[in-house]
Amino acid sequence: MSQIYIIGHKNPDTDSIASAYTYAALKQQLNPENRYIPARCGNVNNQTKYIFQRVNAPLPQLLKDVYPKTRDVMTENVITVKENDPVADVFHHVERSGIRVMPVVDDERRLKGMIGSPELLRLFIQEVLDQRPKYTFMADHIAEVIKGSVIHKGVESEFKAAIMVGAMPMEQTSERLESAGPEETLLVVGKRRDVIEFAISRNVPAIIITGKKPSEVTDIDFSRFKGWVYLSNLDSAETIRRVILASPTHSVMTTDVAPMTTEDYLEDAQIKVMQNELRALPVVEGETLVGIITRSNLVNKHKTKLILMDHNEPSQAVDGIENAEVLEIVDHHRLGAVKTAAPVTYYAKPVGSTCTLVYQLYTAAGKTPDKEIAMLLMGGILSDTVILKSPTTTDEDKKALTELSAIADVDFMEYGLDIFKATDNLSARTPENIVNTDFKAYSEFGVNVGVGQVEVVTLGDLDEVSPSLINELERQKTLQHLDWAMLLVTDIIKEESVLLCTPFEHAEKKLLYRELSPGCFFLPGILSRKKQLLPEILRILEELN
Repeated sequence: MSQIYIIGHKNPDTDSIASAYTYAALKQQLNPENRYIPARCGNVNNQTKYIFQRVNAPLPQLLKDVYPKTRDVMTENVITVKENDPVADVFHHVERSGIRVMPVVDDERRLKGMIGSPELLRLFIQEVLDQRPKYTFMADHIAEVIKGSVIHKGVESEFKAAIMVGAMPMEQTSERLESAGPEETLLVVGKRRDVIEFAISRNVPAIIITGKKPSEVTDIDFSRFKGWVYLSNLDSAETIRRVILASPTHSVMTTDVAPMTTEDYLEDAQIKVMQNELRALPVVEGETLVGIITRSNLVNKHKTKLILMDHNEPSQAVDGIENAEVLEIVDHHRLGAVKTAAPVTYYAKPVGSTCTLVYQLYTAAGKTPDKEIAMLLMGGILSDTVILKSPTTTDEDKKALTELSAIADVDFMEYGLDIFKATDNLSARTPENIVNTDFKAYSEFGVNVGVGQVEVVTLGDLDEVSPSLINELERQKTLQHLDWAMLLVTDIIKEESVLLCTPFEHAEKKLLYRELSPGCFFLPGILSRKKQLLPEILRILEELN
């Protein structure tokens, strides 16, 4: 199953958000083998929130960028071992699955450490000068690992001990046991009563008797012994080899692990994986293990699959678009398309709203949108055409709105007024919010221009906030490396606008609009940035070139 994000432009407006959501719903119906996820690459305005809340629909997922992340390539169904599992279980996983590294977790799947070839090697090759290597044992695991049985239960459930074989004469065995420290020695021995009784008297933590049946050791008194006694079905050499594997995983694993999160960038993950001794790292959400990333995961370069809505220019696209695979574009703007490595499906028309195009795609596919989808499509069309007042409005927009209105059983004129009433007055919003709500950058004739637009039901409070708006335009000009930044403030009731802009030598003098004050121009009859303002800006830039 492919995961495909359907996403609009930066600083998304209602048309961008609504078209992404509704087109994702259509694509999911047509291609259920894929997963289509509506997304956005910016915060939504109050108008958009109102439309989605009215139909009780969730806003599209926020996707800040599409640079490859750990979650895109990690192995999710990862084999794990519990922290108290015997090391024998680790070897079983290695043998059956061929994996070389495993996360270690507790019963709640919280990450505790990692275990792999280096840790297993260190278990068997312990360089302890002049001393026997000591191992941690969990008493309950020993019988299982040596394929034997418990004939006497001890007190300690976990203990640390060296391994000693009682094969020498009694005198030498007792000397060796005393010198080794009997309280930290696991004794492997045949049925040698003298050795076993001596070990009992010295409180060794465990005795493994080899080569005997349970009935053959009933004459030995273990009643006061505090250690464990096992019978092994294996010979002494095989018993010793296997008993080491009864060590609990937590005694061997490494805890020196800096896990990745699902949102870490793949570029960072690649560096950390290659620097890690295990050549693998666990992936967590909080403390919970959700996957693992290894060198094998990093072999194939991941590209996030995208469908672009309501834009086609790289400057307006989600960050990381150059690393993504664009599959489709649905748009109603001028052509300034992103470069793609392969042909894409491109559906574009000079209509007033991308939501009009999405409705046409529903119709072409023989699908009728439900009431929720119809309301969202209407919201996008009404917003982008300013309730059909914008000069960008076409007969196709009107037809779509009429048909959607019938499906939703809603008067679109009343709905449109409700939508615009949901937009806050200028004085109730921050300058940053106003400028960035619908701000688009263009690069033409060697000049970088940013043009924002905000639609209101009155310009009455513009004089109060215009100085702060111009200051914010100056800030955005610096942040986005622009030559000229401007904001079109549109009164949808009176069908007129005011243009605020930063100083740009010679360009402002060529504007055809009446200047009200420095950086402030009156635009009667102007409602559309795309069809009315942008052509004028491009004319001026061409003349200056």
